[in-house]
Order: sequence, then structure tokens, then C-alpha cells
Amino acid sequence: MTPRMYPYAVLSSGFLLLSTGLSSCALLSMVSSGGPETPRTLGARMEKHTEVLQKDIGPRNASQPKSMEAAAKYIAENFSDMGYAVTMQPISGGNAEKGAAIYNILVYKPGLYSNNQSIVVGANYDSSGRRNNGSGTALLLETARVLKDIPTNHNIYFVAYANGAEPTGKSISSGACVHAGSLSGNIGATNILGMINLEPQKLDAGGERKQTGPESTREDVLFMTTSHGRKFAGQCAAPFAKSWEQAPTTLQREPSALTGNDRHYAALGIPTVSCRCRYPVTDAHTEEYVQALTDMIHQVADNDAPEPAKNAGRDEKAS
Repeated sequence: MTPRMYPYAVLSSGFLLLSTGLSSCALLSMVSSGGPETPRTLGARMEKHTEVLQKDIGPRNASQPKSMEAAAKYIAENFSDMGYAVTMQPISGGNAEKGAAIYNILVYKPGLYSNNQSIVVGANYDSSGRRNNGSGTALLLETARVLKDIPTNHNIYFVAYANGAEPTGKSISSGACVHAGSLSGNIGATNILGMINLEPQKLDAGGERKQTGPESTREDVLFMTTSHGRKFAGQCAAPFAKSWEQAPTTLQREPSALTGNDRHYAALGIPTVSCRCRYPVTDAHTEEYVQALTDMIHQVADNDAPEPAKNAGRDEKAS
């Protein structure tokens, strides 16, 4: 079933902020596609996401807008089936008049006591050769799924970016650049506590899930950040290490050396962490990696939030 586009509407106090920055967006009211049921295990869902994006849909970039549209629909339907309200943010590079617009796909998880402070979790859904293979999007979808009904103090934006895997020119905008600019201009960069960029993993050629042997280690996770993001990287590494049982290696880079979605947020002074894992999506470690990511995002979205009791006291004085 083809999704219908509706005028953007304010769904909550958090979306009121978003609507100002994304005034050209439309809310996508999604329904289930009626296809095969969602696989029950996390590993099977990860494999299905990458299979659909990489093989069923194929190459996805601004020169193939129909493939981008098909990928966006698949991602939006998955978010919608989880219970999220989906927002489509137009990105230059497509042709909206000919029905070939290109979009970021956004969902918003409101916090409890955040005072509009937010974190961003994002990944590309377009492709560029073997590197951008849909596994970053799979990570994004599955972390959003696990966190859907877990309360967090701060707001979380989950964003699937268009035009992130290929060079941008005068007629093509980076999805991460557009989203970073809209958020920072709307709520202020200081209210964005940090951005977590989910890098793609490898795909196994054989397609068979590997079993973890007793000699295997879990050292091959890399966090990349800038000097400005070192504190945020530490906040991410601590809860990640509890689930992963080993602290990830953290590489500090100059902002000019960043080449992923994180560079657009770092340019605005927002702390960033880019997460890279060498294990293929078919490896048994991937389920543990997703669990570590969700524990990390959950903890970071609770950091430095006002206590409910203090909020209640302030409200009483104000009244």
C-alpha cells in the first residue's frame, strides 16, 4: 500500500520544536505493508534489513531516486510498525515535481525531564559501493525498536540520512547537514547534548550466521570523536563497556578529518561519537553489539537530567 502524505502536524511539545525547524516537512501516516511478518530475533531482523536494502532495492543515491524512495518507504514502515510517528524531511537532489523527492526519515522519542535537551542517533540509508550496505540503517532501526518503550530523561532523534554516502555538490545536500542545521537553528546547538553516528558493518558473502568460538575477542569496536567530544565519548564508552565487557578503543580526530555524518554536527560545536564495529551483521557478536548500543544510548539519554523532585518544586513555586 502506498503511504499517503499529510501536512505536518504538532504531535507533542517536542514535535512543536521540530515543526519550526522542519516547516517544509510532511508527516507520513504509515500503515503496515502487509508483507512477511517481522522476524522475531534481532539477528534475523538485521539480516532482513540489509537484504532488502542491499539486494531487493539495490543501489541507492541521488541519481536513482526511485530506489531512494523505495528505501525510505521501507524504513518509514518499520519505524511506524514500532509505534513511532514518522516525519519525512526533504533533501535537495531529487525531483519532487516528478514524484522523485529524496528525504531524511526522522522519528522522535520525547524525554521526561529534558527541558528540550536532546541527543541524535543517525545512520545513512543511501549507498556507495560495498561500504554503505544498509547495515547502519539496520542498527538504527533495531536500537530504536529496543528503546521505543524505555523512558529516557532527554529527547532522542533517530534519523536515517539521505545523501550521506556520496559526495555532495551544488544541487545535492547532505541529509546530516540539513538535519543538523534545522535542529541547531531551532532549539540551539547547546541543547543538543551529542550526536551518535552508527557506521555500517560488513556483510558476509555466504550469508550464514557465524558462531562465536571461545577464542574470539570483542575488541574490534572503535569510537571516533574530536577533542570537543571527548567528554561525550567517555559518557558513551562507560555504559557500552558494561554490556560489551570491554571498553571500546576511542580515536580522537581533528574535525577536518571527520568524513561521516558526524562532521556536520561537529562543525556546529556539537559533541559527536562515531561507532564502528568490524564484526559482520551475520556474526553472533552483532546481537551483543546492538544490546551494547541500546544500553549506551539509554544511559546517555539519562545523563545530567534534572531530578523529578526538583522539577516539581520549581513548578509549585511558579504556580
